Amino acid sequence: MDQPTPRDLLTPGQQKLLEAMPALDEIRLPEVRDSIPASHYTDPARFDAEMASIFRKVPVIAGPSALLPKPREYASVDIVGMPVLLTRTKDGTAKAFANVCRHRGMKLCLSKDPVSAGRLVCPYHAWTYDLEGRLIGLPRSETFPGLEKSQLGLKELPCSEAGGLIWVGLDPDSPPDFSTVEGELAADLDAFSMKDLFLFDHATFKVEANWKLLMDSMLDSYHVTRLHKDSLAQFSVDSENMIDRIGPHIRNAAHRGNFDKAAITDRFGAMRKMMVFSYIGFPNGIIVVSPHYISLGVVRPVDNQRTEIDYYQLYDAPPRDERYAGKMREAFDLMERVFAKEDYWAAEMCDKGLRSGTLEEVQLGGMEVQIRMFQDAVTECLEAHAA
Repeated sequence: MDQPTPRDLLTPGQQKLLEAMPALDEIRLPEVRDSIPASHYTDPARFDAEMASIFRKVPVIAGPSALLPKPREYASVDIVGMPVLLTRTKDGTAKAFANVCRHRGMKLCLSKDPVSAGRLVCPYHAWTYDLEGRLIGLPRSETFPGLEKSQLGLKELPCSEAGGLIWVGLDPDSPPDFSTVEGELAADLDAFSMKDLFLFDHATFKVEANWKLLMDSMLDSYHVTRLHKDSLAQFSVDSENMIDRIGPHIRNAAHRGNFDKAAITDRFGAMRKMMVFSYIGFPNGIIVVSPHYISLGVVRPVDNQRTEIDYYQLYDAPPRDERYAGKMREAFDLMERVFAKEDYWAAEMCDKGLRSGTLEEVQLGGMEVQIRMFQDAVTECLEAHAA
């Protein structure tokens, strides 16, 4: 797959991690012992606190910018009980609204795939809105004496498009602090040209596991050459990852099997071929940079032991021919199988095991330190936004 890759300069933070990476023959796996209470994954009260003090208080990822690549498009997604409508207006601005008709509460948009149209028509009674959220028409308006359309626009949700991601606040009356996603994290993702990528395909998985177990599965390099021994292990090595935090977010640099320290450069296009950048966009985003595409996972908790996760596979450009389109399809199908039959299966089995009540804590070793970093960010956010 030799489709051209972006040649953007890496940021100082990315470069710092790269320069700290040891050569393959100098890797020294960290020796660390840690543990996390099992109740952090099973306690319904903790889950409720996470939803109230994290998902309802901080910016959450609704999807990639590439989900709505053109003006006058919209799509929908449900995030912790809030039906969210995403629109791209005629001037290209991304907006978010409660996906709720102001007439009787009907969901306006029922599609997770982008819809190209300049207006939304409620499927129940045909109340009609533009993509700025304004109510622009309703049948038999004379039967609603005194109704002011200007007062019945859609409820707008706080929204920021940064780093090729659409972030929303789920409380329409209390905007979150978007500065946490618009600074260094966005700059890093801009180095990958995230905002200009082409969305090849996406899928949604329903997983019977606590949402943090899904986050953990992407934070744990220990499992890659073991759980994925018949799939992804051929591309990976047990790596001395370089890790830091950007506020609550996590940035990671890991070796690929062909890593060459002498070839380190400040150009993303060269580096993505021999190492892996990955990010946790706190609280619910997982970004992994592969040599030819970028994977985005958007985690959406449903309840304490059910989670939905949207997987997006993003490329630099659409396929130039049928052969390349076939290669893209093979890559997507591989990742779909790996997630469903390996990562998410493991999360479900861990959830069942933890709910047996036989473990008081889970053990972490040196290749799982990112899990501790994420759990610390969760706890810090809970404490910062506690009622």
